[in-house]
Amino acid sequence: MGLAALLMILPALALSAPASAETVPAEWTVMFYMDGDNNVESYALADLAELEAVGSTDAVQMVVLLDTYGEEANLLHVEYPASTVIEPWGEPNMGNPATLTDFIDRAEALYPALNYALVMWDHGGGIRGLCWDDDNGGDYLTMAEYRQGLVGGGVSFDLIVLNACVMATAEIAHQMVGYADYVVFSQENMYAVGFPYDDVAGSLVQTPTMEARDFAQMMAGHYVDQFIELGWDGVTISIYDMAQVDAVASAVNAFGNAQRVTMAQYYMEYKTLRRLTPAPNNAADLIGYATKVRDSAVITDAAVKASAQAVIDAASAAIVFEWGSEDVADETGLGIWFPTKSVKYYWGDSYEALYRGLVFDGSAHWADFLDTYYNKG
Repeated sequence: MGLAALLMILPALALSAPASAETVPAEWTVMFYMDGDNNVESYALADLAELEAVGSTDAVQMVVLLDTYGEEANLLHVEYPASTVIEPWGEPNMGNPATLTDFIDRAEALYPALNYALVMWDHGGGIRGLCWDDDNGGDYLTMAEYRQGLVGGGVSFDLIVLNACVMATAEIAHQMVGYADYVVFSQENMYAVGFPYDDVAGSLVQTPTMEARDFAQMMAGHYVDQFIELGWDGVTISIYDMAQVDAVASAVNAFGNAQRVTMAQYYMEYKTLRRLTPAPNNAADLIGYATKVRDSAVITDAAVKASAQAVIDAASAAIVFEWGSEDVADETGLGIWFPTKSVKYYWGDSYEALYRGLVFDGSAHWADFLDTYYNKG
């Protein structure tokens, strides 16, 4: 899927929740924030049908907030062969963080579990945000609003899946600090067919006691199998271990500082190496760029070389699984914002302000490196 505010009207009085929601907590409650209120509506309905081919069980509860174009939204309990409407939600703005918070709150209250997963389903725009809502003027969740929605919901998710384009970057991962143990996302565009949710749900229902890392590996594995069978190009998937966020940010900070100090000397080499690095949606492959810097015969500064290796080590520890189709196999699962084209736009005042407001830059200070790079030292 590619790139595509009224306050949300509170849901109507709740209908009775299924009896299973009032008894023993499930092993997993999986929440799907399914924003089909745009040109991917048909794919949202198809993915819901895949979930319904399996349905919830006492051990695995699946709940969906489904918003479609021109229609009112519903909070759904996924059942076989068709979901049950738990509550009608009117016309929520899926680009309002309050909607995400309310969904998390409601799903947790209705379906308590030992483990929680959240699937964010819609268009993605990298560090710009995700979840465009055409019935609400094209509003969307900025990355700051996305974090606001998570914080408001107050659930520390064992797994968050970003079923959206170009979201596998260090910056986006760090927006989930404190609210996810593992994140599944893609550096490249995520085709609208998304994950094979019938296979995913089937595997989880079959083994509901799986740990979060196993759940993430299972989802990524089904995704890989699907696209190998389809034979499509431009497909990536990776899993980020959120326990590594501090190490990644610290390593990037040192790497950026070492390059800043030597920018006047090595600017042309940094520029060349960046242009040789894959960069979906202006996010350079982090390990790929650091490896090129480390291996450069032109760069001889020991601090730069050592800091590049530290980035490679930290990012490699954070990305516990990655796969790309043959045409993008040189991507390693994690990007970092580093535009080289239309820089006046992609590093103008608005983008710089957006970037400096991200959790990642508070400790990595990559924006300082970018300022130095674009000013050539």
